[in-house]
Amino acid sequence: MDLYLAKVSSKSGRPGFAPADPETAAAIAKMGDGEMLLVRPIKIRSLHWHRMYFGICRTIGENQDPVRDESSIDLELRVLAGHYDVIHARKGNSLYEVRTPKRIAFDKLTADQWRELWQSLELAGRERFGDEYFNNLAVA
Repeated sequence: MDLYLAKVSSKSGRPGFAPADPETAAAIAKMGDGEMLLVRPIKIRSLHWHRMYFGICRTIGENQDPVRDESSIDLELRVLAGHYDVIHARKGNSLYEVRTPKRIAFDKLTADQWRELWQSLELAGRERFGDEYFNNLAVA
């Protein structure tokens, strides 16, 4: 089970960590006094960044004719950005190349990996759907 912790600072400025979701809070609540956790820090991208990306995908989809859902826009952008694997499928005597988008789940990409991918996603989105969806973005 993965636990998600968010950095918080007390009023005195001392840093600490708090559960970032209900599952983590429940797991910590089950721990007894003195029990310890081993933590291997992996900085994941921010929830704000995640919501912003899928909000852009949703807005793009709503402005297509016919309307598309955010998932189809997301999958298209991942392929256009080069974030895919190639498989080869055979039908009869024909061999087809199929591009399958790689995962972008929180546990699949660190914040640094997402920042690097974001540049390609933004460029692909601007080229395919226009600049208006990507203007005035604040990416953290």
